[in-house]
Amino acid sequence: MLQLKNIYKSYITGGSRQIALDGINLKFRESEFVTILGASGSGKITLLNIIGGLEHFDKGDIIINGKSTKEFTDSNWDSYRNTTVGFIFKNYNLIPHLSILENVKMAVALSDLSKQEIQEKSIEALNKVGIKDYMKKTSEYLSKDEMQRVAIARALVNDPKIILADEPTGNLDSRCSMEIMDLIKDVFKDKLVIMVTQNPHIAQKYANRIITVRDGEVIEDTNPLKDELHQKPIKLNKTKLKISTGIRLAIRDISNKKLRTFFYILISSIGIMGIALIVALIEGFNEKINNYENDSLANYPIVIDKVYNNSYIYKTDSDKQDTENIDDLKSHKDENVIYPYDSDEDDSKHKNQITQKYIQYIKNMDKSLFSAISYESQVNMNILKKDEDGKISILDTSCINLSSYPKDYGDGTYLEQNYDLLYGYYPTNQNEVVLVVDEYNRLDTEILNALGVNYNNNKKIEFDELIGKEYKIILNNEFYKKNNNYFYIDSSEENLDELYNSKKAITISITGILRAKKSNNLYDLPQGISYSNELCNYYIENCIKSDIVKAQENSDYNVITGQKFKNSNVNEGVVTKISGVNILNNINQSATKNQMLSSLGASFLPSSITIYPKDFEGKSDIIEYLDNYNKDKPKDEKVLYKDTSTPINKLSTSIMRAITIVLIVFGSLVFLISLITIFVLTYASTLERKREVSILRVLGSKKRDIIRLFNIENIIIGLLSGVFGVFMAYVFIMPMNFILERIIDLPNIAVLKIENTLILIVISILITLIGGFIPAKIASRKDPVEFLKKV
Repeated sequence: MLQLKNIYKSYITGGSRQIALDGINLKFRESEFVTILGASGSGKITLLNIIGGLEHFDKGDIIINGKSTKEFTDSNWDSYRNTTVGFIFKNYNLIPHLSILENVKMAVALSDLSKQEIQEKSIEALNKVGIKDYMKKTSEYLSKDEMQRVAIARALVNDPKIILADEPTGNLDSRCSMEIMDLIKDVFKDKLVIMVTQNPHIAQKYANRIITVRDGEVIEDTNPLKDELHQKPIKLNKTKLKISTGIRLAIRDISNKKLRTFFYILISSIGIMGIALIVALIEGFNEKINNYENDSLANYPIVIDKVYNNSYIYKTDSDKQDTENIDDLKSHKDENVIYPYDSDEDDSKHKNQITQKYIQYIKNMDKSLFSAISYESQVNMNILKKDEDGKISILDTSCINLSSYPKDYGDGTYLEQNYDLLYGYYPTNQNEVVLVVDEYNRLDTEILNALGVNYNNNKKIEFDELIGKEYKIILNNEFYKKNNNYFYIDSSEENLDELYNSKKAITISITGILRAKKSNNLYDLPQGISYSNELCNYYIENCIKSDIVKAQENSDYNVITGQKFKNSNVNEGVVTKISGVNILNNINQSATKNQMLSSLGASFLPSSITIYPKDFEGKSDIIEYLDNYNKDKPKDEKVLYKDTSTPINKLSTSIMRAITIVLIVFGSLVFLISLITIFVLTYASTLERKREVSILRVLGSKKRDIIRLFNIENIIIGLLSGVFGVFMAYVFIMPMNFILERIIDLPNIAVLKIENTLILIVISILITLIGGFIPAKIASRKDPVEFLKKV
């Protein structure tokens, strides 16, 4: 049945090689009682371990029923130990936290038998060794000979062909030794029993063959087998630790070490609790931000200006242009100069063509999406300027980006709140205006030319050259002269001088140069001249009462040129605002009555449209609607808009992202600490369970079975830790919300949703699996022989 052919085995200890077995050649019968005698260190235990597949030989071969083991894999040896070999040890090697019955069942639990069959076979084995009545007890309640009986039952239960006994009576007294030997000889009478002993008396009394070894060699064999072996085919059944068995072992280990398990779960749950609180804070902040967006940001309007400049506002979906890179300028630098530039070469600047067709498109928009739409016209005033040589001329207001600002804003003025004063002072009355530059201290050359600033192609203009410059606003009744039913402009030098020096002229002067603050993302005012609302309202009121506007409203011809309008339908549009007059560009080009009214301040075509969405979802639909207008249109016909909530939304998103990153970093640290802690605790557990792991390996468990065992235990620990951690998180959320409300005045910040709790429990399980995998792998690779030698 079993043959050892020229077996060599050596160990390296202390840098030198020690020969344990030196050319062993033995044949064993299918049924015989063999004892191996020899002094300590003679090689008899090594010989027994090699026969049992616990150690591998260096050279030679083991033949089992005619099958060579040279090509055996680890899995083959595991199956061989489980199905062919039964072990009886000097120190019993029982798993202490399992009952007697469960210890015996472990030997057969790796087979494919049913649960009922395993139970019946185990009870039968205990009954044969006379210890059935103790099967529900653990080993701590048994005597030494009773524990050895359990070990014998465990070796018997699988009905192995070979029984390997390592000094089974070494820890017993004489009487118990005889009883155990009688039992071994009786229950294994038809098996091959190979027993290692140092007691010649026992060998002579019970063995029918005695082999004596010395220095790794067989020096005597009382009954050698010289004939050819009678061979039977060997069948190695596959072994596998069942999940149910793994769960049972894990639960027993957990319940047996309650204090250690409690601290294990507590430490793991702290990590999960920390992650849960972080998730709750992130969820809470996100919910607050979303509510804020829905309640507040949705009311921030969508603005369509005559001139769209994407260097002043964050890009939206309607913006498909690339902003020009400015390599040689630095934004928001502290320097008292202005840099002239040609905006026509700036790709970021776009002039919107707000036509009657576009106005109608806006009016056709779903009214349920917005709460209001405001149409505003730019006020273009009649302004005179004096050149350096003293010559008076009409200022082209279409080039200087006239805009107005509100007086009061929050805790101070609008300008002080949103714009840095680069030079001069903030306006103190309605006749003082400011010059607004962009973030690079740039000003369009078109504006500089219109203002009469002589820069002679210089790359820089000192602030002093602009501060204090004066201009005169001329009201309509003084600016336009009437001749019968027509009006005209007297642009003679004498008349312009008279108008300029008239007491009725409104003198305005540039008192400050402003630039939007770095924190001001809205950039409401374009670069150019900006004046107060008081001046704007005063001018509009006067313009409404002017003779030329009244005359033009009641005429179907151009009151300046006398030409008939191409389309004199007064109802073509609705007059919403009064604007000033752009003398140079608009009057002679007015082809329709409405265009002429626009020139004179009665425009139905606005320069700015402001849409106020009802909610955040409505805003998205409005943006989609506006984008649809631009589809398939050439670049110069597109109407681009700015969403005033974009910078605020981006700011809140950035703040939320920053908070999230901080919390994620903190959560990652908690995760890492939990991972390390679980690794340490699992590794400590593997050290404590060396006996159990070694016994399972001896009984035929594969390495992956050991990993599976620890993984199952880690899953249970992770589940308990996750549940406990989530529970503790819910407990801590209430006081944490109370404290946060006192600090930041926001109620119920931390919100932990049910779906998140389930995810966290899964994460807890994954953490324990990941943290425990390496220790489990290490445990599976432990050599059971090393442990058996120490016990």
